[in-house]
Amino acid sequence: MRRLPVVVVATLVLTGSLTAAPTTLARFTKAPGSNGSFATGSILPPTGLSASVGGTVVTLSWTPTASTVVTGYTVRRSTTSGSGYTTIGTVTPRSATTTTDSPGAGTFYYVLRSVFQNWDSVASNEASAAVGSIATGYKDCASQLFDSGGDNNGYEVNPANACALNGSTARDINTGTTNSLSCADAGQDRHRFWGYAFGLPGSVSSLNGISVQPTVKVNNNGGTSLICAQLSWDGGTSWTATKSVGVTNGLVTYTLGSPTDTWGHTWTLAQLNTTNFRVRLIDVASMPGKDVDLDAIQVQVSYTP
Repeated sequence: MRRLPVVVVATLVLTGSLTAAPTTLARFTKAPGSNGSFATGSILPPTGLSASVGGTVVTLSWTPTASTVVTGYTVRRSTTSGSGYTTIGTVTPRSATTTTDSPGAGTFYYVLRSVFQNWDSVASNEASAAVGSIATGYKDCASQLFDSGGDNNGYEVNPANACALNGSTARDINTGTTNSLSCADAGQDRHRFWGYAFGLPGSVSSLNGISVQPTVKVNNNGGTSLICAQLSWDGGTSWTATKSVGVTNGLVTYTLGSPTDTWGHTWTLAQLNTTNFRVRLIDVASMPGKDVDLDAIQVQVSYTP
Protein backbone atom coordinates (compact mmCIF):
# COMPACT_ATOMS: atom_id res chain seq x y z
CA MET A 1 0.00 0.00 0.00
CA ARG A 2 1.49 3.33 -1.05
CA ARG A 3 1.74 6.22 1.43
CA LEU A 4 0.84 9.81 0.42
CA PRO A 5 3.06 12.82 1.53
CA VAL A 6 1.81 14.95 4.32
CA VAL A 7 1.50 18.71 3.60
CA VAL A 8 1.59 20.95 6.58
CA VAL A 9 0.08 24.42 6.14
CA ALA A 10 1.32 26.97 8.65
CA THR A 11 -0.69 30.07 9.23
CA LEU A 12 1.16 33.21 10.46
CA VAL A 13 -0.97 35.28 12.67
CA LEU A 14 0.18 38.94 12.99
CA THR A 15 -0.92 41.02 15.85
CA GLY A 16 -0.87 44.80 16.07
CA SER A 17 -1.03 47.41 13.35
CA LEU A 18 0.50 46.86 10.01
CA THR A 19 0.94 50.63 9.60
CA ALA A 20 3.25 51.16 12.53
CA ALA A 21 6.55 52.80 11.67
CA PRO A 22 9.42 50.40 11.49
CA THR A 23 12.25 50.68 13.90
CA THR A 24 15.73 51.15 12.42
CA LEU A 25 19.22 51.54 13.70
CA ALA A 26 20.35 53.35 10.52
CA ARG A 27 21.69 56.99 10.79
CA PHE A 28 21.22 59.48 7.99
CA THR A 29 23.17 62.72 7.46
CA LYS A 30 22.36 65.74 5.21
CA ALA A 31 24.82 68.11 3.63
CA PRO A 32 24.13 71.89 4.00
CA GLY A 33 22.46 73.54 1.09
CA SER A 34 21.49 77.06 -0.12
CA ASN A 35 18.02 78.41 -0.64
CA GLY A 36 19.27 81.34 -2.76
CA SER A 37 18.47 84.10 -0.23
CA PHE A 38 20.71 86.58 1.64
CA ALA A 39 20.37 88.05 5.09
CA THR A 40 20.44 91.91 5.14
CA GLY A 41 21.87 94.37 7.62
CA SER A 42 22.86 98.07 7.90
CA ILE A 43 25.35 100.29 9.69
CA LEU A 44 23.91 103.02 11.83
CA PRO A 45 24.87 106.72 11.73
CA PRO A 46 26.08 108.60 14.81
CA THR A 47 23.38 110.38 16.78
CA GLY A 48 22.93 113.71 18.54
CA LEU A 49 25.10 115.79 16.18
CA SER A 50 25.47 119.37 17.41
CA ALA A 51 27.56 122.39 16.40
CA SER A 52 29.02 125.25 18.43
CA VAL A 53 31.00 128.29 17.29
CA GLY A 54 34.05 129.81 18.94
CA GLY A 55 35.39 132.77 16.98
CA THR A 56 35.69 131.39 13.45
CA VAL A 57 35.97 127.69 14.44
CA VAL A 58 33.01 125.30 14.35
CA THR A 59 33.14 122.40 16.82
CA LEU A 60 31.00 119.35 15.98
CA SER A 61 30.03 116.86 18.70
CA TRP A 62 28.06 113.60 18.52
CA THR A 63 27.34 110.24 20.13
CA PRO A 64 29.20 107.37 18.39
CA THR A 65 27.30 104.87 16.29
CA ALA A 66 26.10 101.66 17.90
CA SER A 67 27.44 99.64 14.94
CA THR A 68 30.70 98.14 16.21
CA VAL A 69 32.04 97.32 12.72
CA VAL A 70 32.25 101.02 11.86
CA THR A 71 35.79 102.39 11.52
CA GLY A 72 35.04 106.12 11.46
CA TYR A 73 32.92 108.90 9.97
CA THR A 74 32.78 111.23 6.99
CA VAL A 75 32.03 114.89 7.74
CA ARG A 76 29.85 116.63 5.18
CA ARG A 77 29.05 120.36 4.88
CA SER A 78 26.64 122.50 2.86
CA THR A 79 25.50 126.10 2.67
CA THR A 80 21.94 124.89 2.05
CA SER A 81 19.88 123.14 4.69
CA GLY A 82 18.95 119.58 3.74
CA SER A 83 20.95 119.24 0.51
CA GLY A 84 24.16 119.98 -1.35
CA TYR A 85 26.54 118.35 1.14
CA THR A 86 30.15 117.73 0.17
CA THR A 87 32.66 115.67 2.13
CA ILE A 88 35.19 117.91 3.89
CA GLY A 89 37.02 115.30 5.97
CA THR A 90 37.03 112.00 7.85
CA VAL A 91 37.26 111.21 11.54
CA THR A 92 38.51 107.97 13.15
CA PRO A 93 38.05 105.78 15.14
CA ARG A 94 34.43 104.77 15.77
CA SER A 95 34.71 106.04 19.35
CA ALA A 96 35.51 109.62 18.20
CA THR A 97 33.00 112.19 19.42
CA THR A 98 34.22 115.56 18.15
CA THR A 99 35.98 117.42 15.32
CA THR A 100 36.46 121.03 14.19
CA ASP A 101 36.06 123.00 10.98
CA SER A 102 37.01 126.54 9.90
CA PRO A 103 34.68 127.25 6.97
CA GLY A 104 34.91 131.05 6.86
CA ALA A 105 32.08 133.47 7.41
CA GLY A 106 28.49 132.40 6.78
CA THR A 107 25.88 129.86 7.87
CA PHE A 108 26.81 126.20 7.36
CA TYR A 109 24.99 122.87 7.69
CA TYR A 110 26.66 119.60 8.72
CA VAL A 111 25.86 115.87 8.70
CA LEU A 112 27.99 112.81 9.52
CA ARG A 113 27.94 109.30 8.04
CA SER A 114 29.38 106.13 9.55
CA VAL A 115 31.92 104.24 7.39
CA PHE A 116 32.62 100.50 7.06
CA GLN A 117 35.00 99.55 4.26
CA ASN A 118 33.31 100.88 1.09
CA TRP A 119 29.93 101.44 2.69
CA ASP A 120 28.43 104.55 4.27
CA SER A 121 25.46 104.79 6.57
CA VAL A 122 22.59 107.15 6.00
CA ALA A 123 23.21 110.71 7.21
CA SER A 124 22.98 111.71 10.83
CA ASN A 125 20.75 114.53 11.96
CA GLU A 126 21.73 117.96 10.60
CA ALA A 127 23.50 120.59 12.73
CA SER A 128 23.96 124.24 11.71
CA ALA A 129 26.52 126.89 12.63
CA ALA A 130 26.62 130.63 11.88
CA VAL A 131 30.20 131.89 11.66
CA GLY A 132 30.83 135.62 11.75
CA SER A 133 33.73 137.78 10.69
CA ILE A 134 36.22 139.41 13.00
CA ALA A 135 36.22 143.20 12.76
CA THR A 136 39.21 145.48 13.28
CA GLY A 137 37.07 148.17 14.87
CA TYR A 138 36.79 151.62 13.33
CA LYS A 139 40.18 153.24 12.74
CA ASP A 140 41.11 156.88 12.19
CA CYS A 141 43.20 158.21 9.35
CA ALA A 142 46.71 159.54 9.96
CA SER A 143 47.11 161.63 6.80
CA GLN A 144 44.92 163.66 4.46
CA LEU A 145 45.16 165.94 1.44
CA PHE A 146 42.73 167.79 -0.81
CA ASP A 147 42.13 166.27 -4.23
CA SER A 148 41.50 167.88 -7.60
CA GLY A 149 37.90 168.77 -8.39
CA GLY A 150 35.52 171.58 -7.56
CA ASP A 151 37.38 174.39 -5.83
CA ASN A 152 40.51 172.19 -5.73
CA ASN A 153 40.83 172.64 -1.98
CA GLY A 154 38.60 169.92 -0.43
CA TYR A 155 38.13 170.49 3.32
CA GLU A 156 40.15 173.68 3.39
CA VAL A 157 39.48 174.62 7.05
CA ASN A 158 41.25 172.46 9.68
CA PRO A 159 41.41 169.34 7.49
CA ALA A 160 43.38 167.34 10.09
CA ASN A 161 40.34 167.45 12.37
CA ALA A 162 38.80 164.76 10.16
CA CYS A 163 41.30 162.22 11.50
CA ALA A 164 39.80 162.10 15.03
CA LEU A 165 36.22 161.68 16.22
CA ASN A 166 36.16 164.34 18.91
CA GLY A 167 33.62 166.99 17.93
CA SER A 168 36.15 169.22 16.18
CA THR A 169 35.40 169.35 12.48
CA ALA A 170 37.09 169.97 9.19
CA ARG A 171 35.07 172.26 6.94
CA ASP A 172 34.49 172.41 3.21
CA ILE A 173 33.25 175.91 2.40
CA ASN A 174 31.11 175.65 -0.72
CA THR A 175 30.90 172.10 -2.05
CA GLY A 176 32.26 172.99 -5.46
CA THR A 177 31.58 174.73 -8.70
CA THR A 178 28.51 172.78 -9.80
CA ASN A 179 25.08 171.92 -8.43
CA SER A 180 24.99 168.48 -10.05
CA LEU A 181 23.99 165.52 -7.86
CA SER A 182 26.41 163.20 -9.65
CA CYS A 183 29.31 161.95 -7.53
CA ALA A 184 31.35 161.71 -10.73
CA ASP A 185 30.94 165.38 -11.63
CA ALA A 186 34.37 167.04 -11.77
CA GLY A 187 32.92 170.19 -10.24
CA GLN A 188 32.53 168.60 -6.77
CA ASP A 189 35.03 169.14 -3.95
CA ARG A 190 37.12 166.06 -3.07
CA HIS A 191 39.51 165.06 -0.29
CA ARG A 192 41.74 161.99 0.32
CA PHE A 193 42.44 160.23 3.63
CA TRP A 194 44.92 157.42 4.43
CA GLY A 195 47.22 155.98 7.08
CA TYR A 196 44.61 153.63 8.56
CA ALA A 197 46.36 151.13 10.87
CA PHE A 198 43.99 148.17 10.79
CA GLY A 199 46.28 145.79 12.67
CA LEU A 200 45.38 142.83 10.45
CA PRO A 201 47.19 139.55 11.27
CA GLY A 202 49.79 138.24 8.85
CA SER A 203 47.65 135.26 7.85
CA VAL A 204 44.10 136.11 6.78
CA SER A 205 42.02 133.53 4.92
CA SER A 206 39.35 135.97 3.75
CA LEU A 207 38.87 139.76 3.63
CA ASN A 208 35.10 139.96 3.85
CA GLY A 209 34.08 143.60 3.82
CA ILE A 210 34.93 147.26 4.46
CA SER A 211 32.72 149.73 6.31
CA VAL A 212 33.31 153.50 6.02
CA GLN A 213 31.78 155.89 8.56
CA PRO A 214 31.79 159.64 7.91
CA THR A 215 30.48 161.74 10.79
CA VAL A 216 29.23 164.81 8.97
CA LYS A 217 26.68 167.61 8.68
CA VAL A 218 25.72 170.37 6.27
CA ASN A 219 24.95 173.96 7.25
CA ASN A 220 21.32 173.86 6.08
CA ASN A 221 18.72 171.38 4.86
CA GLY A 222 17.85 173.19 1.64
CA GLY A 223 17.92 171.06 -1.49
CA THR A 224 19.72 167.71 -1.52
CA SER A 225 23.14 166.99 -0.04
CA LEU A 226 25.22 163.84 -0.44
CA ILE A 227 28.51 162.46 0.81
CA CYS A 228 30.13 160.13 -1.73
CA ALA A 229 33.00 157.75 -0.96
CA GLN A 230 35.48 155.72 -2.99
CA LEU A 231 38.29 153.38 -1.92
CA SER A 232 41.73 152.91 -3.45
CA TRP A 233 44.10 149.94 -3.12
CA ASP A 234 47.13 151.44 -4.86
CA GLY A 235 47.72 154.83 -3.27
CA GLY A 236 45.04 156.64 -5.24
CA THR A 237 45.81 155.50 -8.78
CA SER A 238 42.72 153.31 -9.00
CA TRP A 239 39.35 153.70 -7.25
CA THR A 240 36.32 151.57 -6.58
CA ALA A 241 32.84 152.53 -7.70
CA THR A 242 31.22 155.27 -5.62
CA LYS A 243 28.83 154.81 -2.71
CA SER A 244 26.77 157.73 -1.42
CA VAL A 245 24.47 158.71 1.43
CA GLY A 246 22.20 161.71 1.95
CA VAL A 247 23.22 164.05 4.79
CA THR A 248 21.37 166.69 6.82
CA ASN A 249 21.96 169.61 9.16
CA GLY A 250 23.13 167.96 12.39
CA LEU A 251 26.25 165.91 13.06
CA VAL A 252 25.40 162.26 12.26
CA THR A 253 27.55 159.16 11.72
CA TYR A 254 26.61 157.40 8.48
CA THR A 255 27.79 153.97 7.26
CA LEU A 256 28.80 153.16 3.70
CA GLY A 257 29.60 149.52 2.91
CA SER A 258 29.22 146.65 5.38
CA PRO A 259 31.08 143.66 6.92
CA THR A 260 30.24 141.67 3.78
CA ASP A 261 30.73 144.40 1.15
CA THR A 262 34.12 144.44 -0.60
CA TRP A 263 33.17 147.45 -2.77
CA GLY A 264 33.56 145.34 -5.90
CA HIS A 265 37.25 144.63 -5.35
CA THR A 266 39.19 141.56 -4.18
CA TRP A 267 41.51 142.87 -1.49
CA THR A 268 44.93 141.68 -0.37
CA LEU A 269 46.69 142.45 2.90
CA ALA A 270 49.25 144.62 1.11
CA GLN A 271 46.48 146.74 -0.43
CA LEU A 272 45.15 147.53 3.05
CA ASN A 273 48.37 148.89 4.48
CA THR A 274 48.78 152.49 5.63
CA THR A 275 50.11 153.66 2.26
CA ASN A 276 48.11 151.83 -0.40
CA PHE A 277 44.63 152.02 1.14
CA ARG A 278 42.91 155.39 0.76
CA VAL A 279 39.45 156.89 1.07
CA ARG A 280 38.20 159.73 -1.11
CA LEU A 281 35.21 161.78 0.01
CA ILE A 282 33.23 163.87 -2.48
CA ASP A 283 30.81 166.57 -1.29
CA VAL A 284 27.69 166.97 -3.43
CA ALA A 285 24.88 169.52 -3.09
CA SER A 286 22.05 170.71 -5.32
CA MET A 287 22.28 174.25 -3.93
CA PRO A 288 25.22 176.65 -4.35
CA GLY A 289 27.17 177.77 -1.33
CA LYS A 290 26.49 174.68 0.84
CA ASP A 291 29.12 174.06 3.56
CA VAL A 292 30.03 170.61 4.90
CA ASP A 293 31.52 169.85 8.33
CA LEU A 294 33.38 166.54 8.78
CA ASP A 295 34.19 165.35 12.31
CA ALA A 296 35.81 162.07 11.26
CA ILE A 297 36.12 159.57 8.42
CA GLN A 298 36.67 156.15 10.05
CA VAL A 299 37.11 152.73 8.43
CA GLN A 300 36.65 149.16 9.64
CA VAL A 301 37.78 145.93 7.92
CA SER A 302 35.98 142.63 8.54
CA TYR A 303 37.95 139.42 7.91
CA THR A 304 38.30 135.74 8.64
CA PRO A 305 41.67 134.66 10.10
